[in-house]
Amino acid sequence: MNLLRSFNATLARRPLITQIVVSGAVAGAGDVFAQKVTGQKHWDYMRTARFSCLAAVFIAPPLNVWFRVLEKVRHTNRHAQVFARMSIDQFMFSPIFNAIILVNLRLLEGISLDDSIDRMKKDWYDVYTSSLRLWPAVQLVNFYFVPLNYRVILIQVVAFFWNSWLSFKTQTSIEEPTADFLEEETTEIEPPAQYNTEMEK
Repeated sequence: MNLLRSFNATLARRPLITQIVVSGAVAGAGDVFAQKVTGQKHWDYMRTARFSCLAAVFIAPPLNVWFRVLEKVRHTNRHAQVFARMSIDQFMFSPIFNAIILVNLRLLEGISLDDSIDRMKKDWYDVYTSSLRLWPAVQLVNFYFVPLNYRVILIQVVAFFWNSWLSFKTQTSIEEPTADFLEEETTEIEPPAQYNTEMEK
C-alpha cells in the first residue's frame, strides 16, 4: 500500500515524468514477454531497448498532452461527452498516431525513412483494425470511471499485452521474406554477374 501511495503521489506531482518511466518499463516488459512466449531462445535486448525508447520518447509525451486536450471536449450529457471523446480518440487521433509509431519503430531499427514508411503501410491496417477491438472499450472505461491523472495506470496495464502483440506483429513482419524476393529467387536465371543484388533488408 505504501508503494502504491508513493506512486500515486509521484504521478500527481510529476505526471509526465512518471508516465515516461512507466511507459518505457511496461513496453520493455511487453517485448520481453513477447520474445518469451514466441519461443525465442536468446533475449534480444536491443529490440527490447527499441520498444522502451519508443514508448518513453514517442508515445508517453504526446499522450500526456492528448488526454488533456480531450478533457476540453464537453457536453451537458455525460454519455455523449464520453462517446465523443472516445470517437475523437479512436477515429481521428489513433490512425495517425499508429502510423507515426510504426514509422518511428522502423527508424529506431536503423531502416531508412522511405523503407520505414513502406513497412508502415504494410503493417498499419492490421495494427489499427486490431486496436479497434480493444482500445475503444478501454477508453470508455477510462473516460467514464478513471480520473485524469490515474488513467495512465489502466492504459499501461492494458498496454503490457497490447505492446506484446505489437512487438510480435512488427518483428514477425521483418523476418518474413517479401513476395518480390521469393519471385526473384525462383525465376531469376541470369548469368552469375547478376547475382550480386542483395535482398532488401
